[in-house]
Amino acid sequence: EQVAAHVYGPEGYAHGEPFLRVFSEAMALGCLSPREVVQDCNDVLWRSGPTPFALAGETHRSMHMAREAVEAREWHRVLGVRDQALDATRSDAGDFEYKYWRWKGYLVRYACTHKAGQEQRPAMVLVHGFGASADQWSRMMLQLKGEHDIWALDLIGFGHSEKPTISYTQFLWEDITRDFVLEVVQRPAVLAGNSIGGYTALCAAVSLKEMCQGLILCNSAGRMLSKSEWQGEQTSLYNGNGLRSLMLKQGLPPKKVLPNWGLDLFGRVIIAALRPNVEKACKGVYPNCPEAVDLRLVQNIVRDAKDPGGYSVIAAGAKLPAPITKNELLHEFNKPLLVTQGLNDPLGGGIAKTRFNLYKEAHPNPDLVHLVGLEAGHCPHHEVPELVADQINKFMKNVVAVQ
Repeated sequence: EQVAAHVYGPEGYAHGEPFLRVFSEAMALGCLSPREVVQDCNDVLWRSGPTPFALAGETHRSMHMAREAVEAREWHRVLGVRDQALDATRSDAGDFEYKYWRWKGYLVRYACTHKAGQEQRPAMVLVHGFGASADQWSRMMLQLKGEHDIWALDLIGFGHSEKPTISYTQFLWEDITRDFVLEVVQRPAVLAGNSIGGYTALCAAVSLKEMCQGLILCNSAGRMLSKSEWQGEQTSLYNGNGLRSLMLKQGLPPKKVLPNWGLDLFGRVIIAALRPNVEKACKGVYPNCPEAVDLRLVQNIVRDAKDPGGYSVIAAGAKLPAPITKNELLHEFNKPLLVTQGLNDPLGGGIAKTRFNLYKEAHPNPDLVHLVGLEAGHCPHHEVPELVADQINKFMKNVVAVQ
């Protein structure tokens, strides 16, 4: 993530991001008082008088955004306290519980089925897609919990996790997922992910090395090329290497991005437009079982988008660094892979079937790849959870047997 930050550089940081990057952990540890931060910011703002944000100087804007960042942190802290108090009232509270973990000072919510003192079973970590949360895995967790210890996290910027106004990248989410396995799960695990969560899980699996036993992808996002296309791209763009290795050696070139006010406006407009159409949009990507889009899913997505900072994830999408191809990542990963693909996924121009058939070609050891095509859309783990769970149970037994 630090390497990726060079793509947009300090001038491309979101409003308030420098403050959060410097002081987030200090506030979480109690080394810096949030009250003092707010008071100092108010002192500066009151002395400068009422000034429209768009016309204010850099100091005025920095103070304003620092104060907003502290207030948003407190809002999420109160949300976490409320979650903990009400967790036992959920209808499925007996099947899994929600907890919180701090990553670099930010609150991250996660669901888990494993309880202290229980015998350890094969571990699995689930990563949701864009706009979703750990709760979208709840049906899968009910299907799998008898056989496995399962964790599902809300990535920063989604669900009930904190939504700081920072520059979100695929590398940020990779780091969170990797550190979650190392700090919370603390043992080798199989990673599973849907959509951008699938790509995140693949990136984290490469970083985790021996701490990741296998990978499960459900309609994963990310570029995947035919073997000849990938080899041609390596030769022409990366001198025979891959983007990941090149990035780690020498960083990435700067990327020109829109001004922050434009990104913020873009994020707020998109969320305002999508909010009243969540149910319709979800049913569009659940073509085989639209009834699976229940009130719980819709309410979760709408509620999460209203959190302070929720718009910043959308805004950050305009300045994402270049993606590493799944071909390159799979070559580094080179471990057992299960792909449960909803073949009727309308996203990406309906290329789900084409992309599905490339996995064996992209993986260096096709014998380790198990492909399962399903009559489902973009989120098969939620649309047909029993079918996906059946394949996961079979895959997990094979992976554990090999280990």
